[in-house]
Formats: sequence, C-alpha cells, structure tokens
Amino acid sequence: MDLLLIAWRYLVARPITLVSMLSVTVGLVAIVVVDSVMSGFLNEQRSTIRGLSPDVTVTVDALDDAAIAALLEQLRADPGVVSAEPRAEAAAMHRGAGTTAYLGADRIGQSYFVNLLGMERAELADGMRASLAPTVVPAGSEVHAEVRRFLATSNVARPDDPFWFDPADPHWRDRLPPDARFRDDLTPILFGRYLAAQFQYWPGTIVSVATLAGELREGERLAVRTRDFVVVGTFSSRDRSFDDTHALVPRERLVDFAALAHPVQEIALDVAGEPAAARDRLRTTLATAGVPPAAIETWEDRRHLLLGAVLGERRVMNVAMFFVVIVATFSLFVTLHQMVRRKTRDIGVLVALGAPAMHAGRLFLLCGLLVTLAGSLLGLFGGIALAHWLNPLLDLVERVSGFRLFDRNLFSFKSLPVQIEFGRLLGYTVASVVCGTLFTLLPAWRAARLDPVEALRHE
Repeated sequence: MDLLLIAWRYLVARPITLVSMLSVTVGLVAIVVVDSVMSGFLNEQRSTIRGLSPDVTVTVDALDDAAIAALLEQLRADPGVVSAEPRAEAAAMHRGAGTTAYLGADRIGQSYFVNLLGMERAELADGMRASLAPTVVPAGSEVHAEVRRFLATSNVARPDDPFWFDPADPHWRDRLPPDARFRDDLTPILFGRYLAAQFQYWPGTIVSVATLAGELREGERLAVRTRDFVVVGTFSSRDRSFDDTHALVPRERLVDFAALAHPVQEIALDVAGEPAAARDRLRTTLATAGVPPAAIETWEDRRHLLLGAVLGERRVMNVAMFFVVIVATFSLFVTLHQMVRRKTRDIGVLVALGAPAMHAGRLFLLCGLLVTLAGSLLGLFGGIALAHWLNPLLDLVERVSGFRLFDRNLFSFKSLPVQIEFGRLLGYTVASVVCGTLFTLLPAWRAARLDPVEALRHE
C-alpha cells in the first residue's frame, strides 16, 4: 500500500505521464474501432456470400438413382438433419420474348448467361422466405423510380408455393400477354431481383431459355433446346453475384428440359446446430453409403477462399493497429526512464531508511502498470463508445464538411457495419497492459540496481 501511495504521488507530480496514458488510450481506441468495423464487415460478408447455399451440401452426381433415393431416406431419418432436398443445375441463356437473338447488338454487355438452379418447392418455400421477401428501398437512396416500382411489385404470388403458376387463375390471366393466356406448357422461373429489373422481367413475362441438353460424349454433339418460361417472381439473397448469375426453377422441370444425366447433383441439408459439426458427423455416418468425405461440405467450405481473404484482411489490419499500441507504450518507457533519473536521490533515501533495493524496482514497475492500466481501460471503453456511435458521427461529418468516408453505393448495406466482440477486445486490452508493463521492466531494473551511496551523492 505504501508503494502504491508513493507511485501515485510520483505520477501526480509529473503531468508528463498523462501523455503516456493518453497515447495508450488513443492506440487502444484505434484498435477497438478498427476491429469492430472489420468484424462487422466479416459478419456482413458471411451473410452476403452465403446466397442460397444450404448449411451442408452432399454432392451425389457420382451415385445412381437407387443409391440417391436410399441416401435421401437415410438423411431425412437423421435426427440432426432438419430437411434434405435434392438439387440440380444447368447452364443456360435467356432472352425476353421481344428480342430476336440471345446476344443482341443493342444490349451487348448485358449478361444473357444464367445458371438454372433446380430446387424443390418445399425447400424454396420453407428455407428461403427471407430471399423471397419484398425488397425495401430506403427513402433517399439513389435508385431509379422505375427500378423502385419494379422491386415493389415483383414478389412471388404465394410465398408458401413460390413456383405457383396457373394461367386460368385471374391473377396470372391479367399479367400474361394475350397470346399466352391459355398456354399450359410454360415453366415457372424466378430471376434475381436486380437482374430481372435490368431486363424488365415483370411477373408474367415470357422468357425464352436455351441450353445444351444431354451429356457430352466422345464423337457426339450436344443438342440445343429452347423452351419458354414464365417469370413468376424474383428473389434476393443479398449476394449480388449469385442473384445476377442464377435463376430458380422446379427441379423436375429442369431435369426434363436439360435432359440431365444426373437428375440429382447434390442434396441440400438444413441441419440443427453448427454446420461444421454436422459435416464431420455425416462424413462418418455416410462413409458406408459410398459418399466420399470430400463430397460433404458446409457453405463455408465452398466459399473458403473469399472468407479466408476477409479473415486475412482483418488479421493484417489488427496487427498493423497493434503496432500503434506498441509505439504508444514505448513512450511510457521514455517517461519512466527520465523519472528514474530525477528520483535517484529519493531512491537513495528510501534504501538508506531500510527499504530493500527491490522495492525501488517495484515502485517504478507499479508506476508503469498504473499508467498502462488506466490508459487501456480508458481506451477500451472509449473505443466501444466510439464504435457504437460511429455511424451517427460519420453522418454528422458528412453533413458539416461534405466528406463521405463510407460510400453506400458500393455495398449492399447502407451503414458502416460494426460488431463489437467483447472477448477479442478484452484480449487486446490485456495485451496492451502486458506490452506496457514489459516496457517498464528496464527502468524498474535500473532503479533496483542503483547503489544507495551513489544515489545519495546524485545531483
């Protein structure tokens, strides 16, 4: 307690120590804000890049129909599997009924290529409700009025049956062209919301789709098949690249249209609990069914390159910002070094009065610990407060100065994402305290080794 009191008096007597404390505070505030923003970006990216990917995917294109049927039955009986639905996919090209070519010169540069993703009605209705929900365009956003109107009226008619289409129903009879009101050969299709807006594919629009049917074999040519589809709505998965390159159709209709050799290419699983744990368990249980371990993947496994890039960026930013903390705590070393020089006679007096030599070292170690601890705590709480109010502050700066730090038009989210992870921030705070304490060891060791006689003679 006496050492603590002396250390406090030393610190109060030298206001320069406040500079060291503020340096630690500013450094930790910076790393807290940067880490929270990077964690927010990572969380948004994880939500965005997932698209319509299921929790776990089992690739089964190497199995025959009987094996796939048995595997589906086994998966649906698994207590850890909520749902198991087959999927298929085929590459295709699309054009509106009013155009004469798939790659028209008047619209060159727009993508006419699309991957048709064959899904079951139950999977789309139960697991993709968020993707089928209407897109709400915030007021004041830079969206063309025609696009805004399209987004407000391009929803599916029945969320419980997204592929519902009945040309005899008044709902569709009013939307179909006159020459298509009695056609029962139209296949329902769902385009990505912004892709449909780009091509003006309103619900009820007839779209011609072409694909290469069959399986490529040596010496044979694939046949080109064309079929008319009817747009029954749109979806938005938050992954713009997925939405712009995929369209959803009933799986059985896709198998018939593209003459797929493998009517089921993968099985989409919705699992209870963590997907990674379910993947590891299924790799063991499905080994006897002839499914190789590599064929069972979580959605993170399939997008590991992109997720790894975002994680790597966060690590690099955190390491770079932690060097700011190291530089800040180094100023504490300089301050304590000068304090030892100025308090040399005081150290000699303490030792002459009977205090052990190590007490002098502990005294200055305690000074450094107090400064670092105070700066770290202020930096932690200040950083959390700044991260919490970051978006209002950025809006205020933009209104006052016109400077825009975050361009909302470049991302799918309209405010700077911030996610405060207290466990990580506490780790950085402890690391800052440890770093600051390490920088005080040398001045404390120098004070502990002072000769009391020489200290008393010091001027």
